[in-house]
Formats: sequence, structure tokens, C-alpha cells
Amino acid sequence: MSDELDVLTRLLNEEDPDIENLSNLVTGNDEALKQLIDGLTFSVDNYRYNCNTVLVNVARNAPKLVYPYWDNLVGLLESENTYHRCSSINILPHLIPVDGGLKFKGILDRYFRHLDDKSVIPPCYIARNCGTIVSHLPEAVQQITKGLLAIEGTQHKQGRKDLIKADIIQAFDQIYEQVENKAEVFGFVEDQLNCSSPKTRKAAKAFIEKHGGSRNA
Repeated sequence: MSDELDVLTRLLNEEDPDIENLSNLVTGNDEALKQLIDGLTFSVDNYRYNCNTVLVNVARNAPKLVYPYWDNLVGLLESENTYHRCSSINILPHLIPVDGGLKFKGILDRYFRHLDDKSVIPPCYIARNCGTIVSHLPEAVQQITKGLLAIEGTQHKQGRKDLIKADIIQAFDQIYEQVENKAEVFGFVEDQLNCSSPKTRKAAKAFIEKHGGSRNA
């Protein structure tokens, strides 16, 4: 077993490892999976990033394997380290199918509070995960929509808000069919046509072209 863990450690330290291969290595190996969980808070950036990427992939494809570490991952939501918080944000949504969202419902408010995180990175990741959350937990769409629309009320400087809005628009694109207040969401997106961020303006234009016929549906 130690030889397998040595191989895993070596591969996790590589600059651009084969994520699928690493995912296969840890599948069915509790010690290897625990090594990845521990690696989420490792001091070496590349190693930590690879642990996060592999765990997201494993959680997406075999959530039951990662679910026993739910409490560890929720604990990272409150970490002082931005990257630790981001790992939690990226992995937890994929664990929803294991219990039908029972535990995720209990942390929904805590999770979405990070739209107002002190860093710009967590809110972007939250928006990117909204499609996954709604696909597994459709009853949360109204609360999620309300949170995304409230981005202007956060502590971020306006330039950062405008950057985050690109991911929010992508989130709305993914969940628009389930959204009840389509007119409000569409109006929010229209307002971004004059946003300071070119990326956000481009996302807004694409959204309007795609969904313009259903704004009042």
C-alpha cells in the first residue's frame, strides 16, 4: 500500500498530471482518498491544486466515496485560507445526490454567504457550481436566484462585482429554465450590457440572444 501512496504523492506533485488516472488510483483506496483530503490544506500550491482537482472529479463521478469526509469539507468553508474555502465550495455540490441534499440544505446559507467573501475567487466558484446544485436540488433555485441577484449588495469593489457577474450570468444560463422570476433575471442581465468588464458584457449579450424570447415566460 505504501508503494501506491508513494506513486500517488509523486503524481500529485507533477505540474500537469493525468486527472483521470489519479482518480482511478484513489477509487476504492481509502488511504489514498484520505491523502487527497489532507492535501487540500497542504502548503505546496501545485500539490494542493491537484488534490482539489482530483477530488472534484471523484466527487462528480463517485460521490459516495467522498461523502464520508463531508464534515472535513464543510469545516474548510470557514478557513482563513481562500483556496481551502474554494476547495470546499467546488466539492460539496457534487455530494448532494448521496443523501438527496439533506446535509447540503443545512449549509445552504453558509455556502452562499461566500458570495460576499473577502476574496473575489469564492463567489466566482459559487456561481460556477449553481448549475450542479440546482440539477441535484431544484427546490433551492429560488433561494439561489435571490442570492445571485443580490451581488450589488456585497462588500466587493465595483470592478470585482462586475467580474463576478460574468460567472453569475453563466449560472443563470444554466438554471434559467427552473427560474421563476425570469423577467427580473433577464433585467439583471440586460443591465450588464454596460458593465465595466468586457467578459461580463460578452456573457450578457450571449444570454440575451439565447433567452430573449422567454424573458417573461
